[in-house]
This record gives sequence, structure tokens and C-alpha cells, in this order.
Amino acid sequence: MTAPVREFDRFEELAGTELYRRNVFAVTGLSTRASGPAVRRHRQKVEARLAVEDSWPGAPEVAPAGGYGKDEVRASFEGVQDPRRRMVDELLWLWGPSDSGCDCDPDVHERHDAAVLLHARVLEAETGRSRLPVGHRASLWENAVSAWGHLLADGALRQHVRHRIRALGDPRLDEDAADDLLARLPRLLVSPFPPLFADRATAARLTSVCSAWAESPPFAGLFSELFEPAVEEAYEKIHGDLLTAEREREAHHYREAFLLLRDRVVPGFEDMVPLRPFVSDWRYDEIAHIVAVGLNNLAVDLLGVSVHRPPSTSRREEMLWLAEKAYEIGPDRDSDGLKENWEFIYDHLTGTGRRPARAKPFPWKAFLLVLVFVGGALSYLIEAFGFLPVLFIGVAVLGVVGYIVRFLAWLADGVRSVRRRK
Repeated sequence: MTAPVREFDRFEELAGTELYRRNVFAVTGLSTRASGPAVRRHRQKVEARLAVEDSWPGAPEVAPAGGYGKDEVRASFEGVQDPRRRMVDELLWLWGPSDSGCDCDPDVHERHDAAVLLHARVLEAETGRSRLPVGHRASLWENAVSAWGHLLADGALRQHVRHRIRALGDPRLDEDAADDLLARLPRLLVSPFPPLFADRATAARLTSVCSAWAESPPFAGLFSELFEPAVEEAYEKIHGDLLTAEREREAHHYREAFLLLRDRVVPGFEDMVPLRPFVSDWRYDEIAHIVAVGLNNLAVDLLGVSVHRPPSTSRREEMLWLAEKAYEIGPDRDSDGLKENWEFIYDHLTGTGRRPARAKPFPWKAFLLVLVFVGGALSYLIEAFGFLPVLFIGVAVLGVVGYIVRFLAWLADGVRSVRRRK
């Protein structure tokens, strides 16, 4: 009977940046085709060495600098004996040339081994275990996703996996398990990304790499769920810091509230930016909304205080920073209100009436056209009615327009207020 998917717990054990380094074949140095007497002979050789040394070098492709410890080596030999665990590791290690019993296409083994080595090599570099320059890693990532993506998409691995299950001949695993194994392989291959994204600089660099993997059909749809724990953790941290900042604000501890927002909340949100392509829109907007509200509320409170007491230079800078950040971070649905607040605070603090928005160039062409039109109209009116009547009417019209403009300005000042976000 086929082993249920849940019995392949080896997938969870290998998940992460060391899925190749902790492979039982990498640790022991065994061939993926080794069985029976060959495994026993190799184990005796390794045990003899471990009797006089503290470590075993393992396979040279991914071996750690100090080799593998005794406990890990012995546990790996035990893992080889369980076909459900062994087959997971076989998928992620070198197959070598096709043997006479394997009906794979001639190039399947070669393509598979190339995918393993490409992926393993770039993971060794990203985790600092090799000195491959950053500039050389992008091509490795690109080639790795291409190699694995094509292998998984065209079903080339299935025939080999079924052959290996037959060769092992263990009743705990039959050929139908090949489909279960291959179905779980894509998730394991992308499992290194969350720990790699823990570093902000690495995350920013690998965003495009992740996008390329997400566009490959075998890996499509995996990344939202893959990064969900990281997003949830970030949200909980941001939310907790916002609550603390809110309590400080309500207690009128404005400096403490500002420092929390500047040093913890905003950096926490910015750490999520590389994850943006892999987070649902509503989830990202929800987090952006609460951050923008926290920033905006403190800016508004500081503005209220400044009405009664002129703010210091540093306080003015804080208010402007808060209002600007709120506008930058807030989702589209909040942008109008946040921009209005930012502009109002800017006007209040500078006293210039200028807005932080980019100035538009003066419409000289339209201005000249208006001048030509007005000049022509005046010439016609003066010729028809005379200079003095036209001058009198013009002055009267300008006076009426001036009063209307002043009335509208007074009305706007009366109704204009800072919108408080809730």
C-alpha cells in the first residue's frame, strides 16, 4: 500500500537553507544507488575513521569546513534504511549516469544533477559557506529555477522515481508513492527563501529571484503561503509597537511615541517591502493602513500642541517626517486625506503657503494666447465705445471679482480643518 504523504516527514526536516548539506548522501558520501552490502561496507569504513577522528568529511560538493559530527553521520546511515526518508534525499542528490535498469531518457540524470548542483552552490554562497561573489549569484539562481522548473513541469522525474522504488523493493513504499513525493518537492525547493529574507539587504536583492521562481509553473502559488508566517510575525511586532506608541501619545509622551514610530514601527514595515509581491493586496494594505494611522495621529497631536506653543526646530522636523511618512506608507484609499494633512502641516510650519508637491511649470503658451485674446477684445471695445467707458467698466468688474475671491478665501479658511484619521 502506498505510504501516505504525511509519512514523508523528511520534507519538513530538510526544509530550509541546508536541504542539500543535511542530505544523508551528502553526509555519508554514499551513492544514491548504494544498497545492501555496499552500504554496510561503506559504513564500516566510516565507523573505523570515526573511531580515531571526531568528524567525517562527507561529500565534497557541500561538506562543511569541519566535516560532519559522529552523531549526524550515524543518524544519516540509519536514515538510508527507511525508504520513505531515503527517497526524499535521493530526489535532492546526485544520480550519476543512468544504469541499465532505469528507463529514463538519457539526459534526465544529467539535467537533474545539474539542477541539484546549481541550487546547492548558490545556497552555499547565500549562507556564507562559500566565497562566491554576489554578482555571480543571480545567474546561478536563474539557472537553478530553470533547471528544476523544466524537470518538474515535463514530468521527467516520475519514471526514475518509480524505478528507484522498484529497485529498493521495500513493502513500506510502492510505485504510486512517486506522485506524492514529486508533489511535495517544489515546496521543499523554495523553503530556503524565508530564512534568507530575514536579512534586509539579502531580501531586497532576492525579491526578483523569488519572482522568477514564482513565475515558474511548478512553484506558482507557493510563495504567499510560504511567506505567511513571516508576514504574520511582522504584523504582530508592528501592531505591538503601535499600541505602545499609542499609549505614549495618549499620555502626552510625544518624544517617546515618535522614537517608537521612527525606530521600530517604520523599519518593521520597511522590512516587509521585499515581501510585497508575495502578500495579498488586502493584507498588505491593512498593515500599511494601521502604520499610516499611527504616524498621522501623532503628527496631528503635535500640530495641536504647536498652536499654543511654537515648536522647536527638531519638533518641526518630526511633524513633517511623520506626515510625509504617513502619506508615503498609506494605501491608496487613504492617500487623499493623508496628503491633505501633510500639506496643511507643511503650510502651518513654513508659513509660505507652499506645498511639498512638485511645482508645475508656468503655462507660458496659454498665458500668451490669453494676452492676445484680451488685447484683441480691448482694442475692439475701445474702438466701438471709447477709452473711458471701457476703463470704467473694467475697473468695476475687477472690483467685483476681487470681492468674490476674498469671500471664497474667507469661506475656505472657515471650513478647512485637519482631517483626523480613525
